[in-house]
Amino acid sequence: MHSNSKGEILNAGRVTSPRCRNVPHRPGVQAIDISETMLPAPGCRSADGPLLNAWFELNYRLQEEASDTHINKTFIERWIVRLWNIVSPRPQCFWLFLARMNELALLCASKYVDCCEFAAADELLVHPNSIFLYIDWGREAVFRGNEGKRGCIPAEINPGPLMPCLYRLLMESGYITEDYLHSIAHRTYKINRVAAMLKELGMAGTEKIAVKLSCMNIDERRDFQSRLCLFDRRTFNEIGRALHLFMLSGRVDAEYVGKYLRG
Repeated sequence: MHSNSKGEILNAGRVTSPRCRNVPHRPGVQAIDISETMLPAPGCRSADGPLLNAWFELNYRLQEEASDTHINKTFIERWIVRLWNIVSPRPQCFWLFLARMNELALLCASKYVDCCEFAAADELLVHPNSIFLYIDWGREAVFRGNEGKRGCIPAEINPGPLMPCLYRLLMESGYITEDYLHSIAHRTYKINRVAAMLKELGMAGTEKIAVKLSCMNIDERRDFQSRLCLFDRRTFNEIGRALHLFMLSGRVDAEYVGKYLRG
């Protein structure tokens, strides 16, 4: 198994599933096919094999569906509800998957801001979000704890903006590394800073940005573009790979899983 420069989960073996035909990949390296390569060998599966298999599929499905054209507030909310209504094999799986949802929220908000769609960004950053009102916070078995014990998420939080709520949940889980939490805070701050800059410049849409760029020389244009968010999917892909590796081994290695999950 390999990963590309963006951290996407890749496999050098043969892939025959039609689901992977439209996934971009380098020549000779193809995206993983769940049915052939993502699942542990039959003799290595634990008693939770069917549940793990479902989670390999879930992780793959998110990777497949989370294209740039699909990512929006509704898409993120739908996947959060989906996550809350299933049992995960281990608590770490739940929190890594929620971290992937957080990455999509960051990516979505940053693109809204870069395109001067400030009202849409505020839906994620500022305005209270009703999605958490529909979650049954009191139910058990969000994940299976050690030795078969049932586990649940932290106590109910007051409904607030989606991104701050996701950050608080990850921070209070006790499973997510300080470095990753710092990364979330830093990128959220940058989104707000870029929004303030564009508003101050009177930017009300991509058309005005295009006009402004057309009046700049090459160096000025590069400087302006460097001050935008321009986030990519690298961290989203890396966390997906970390979740995949953790489900395979159950270990927190320093190179991949340990970047996001406490040991």
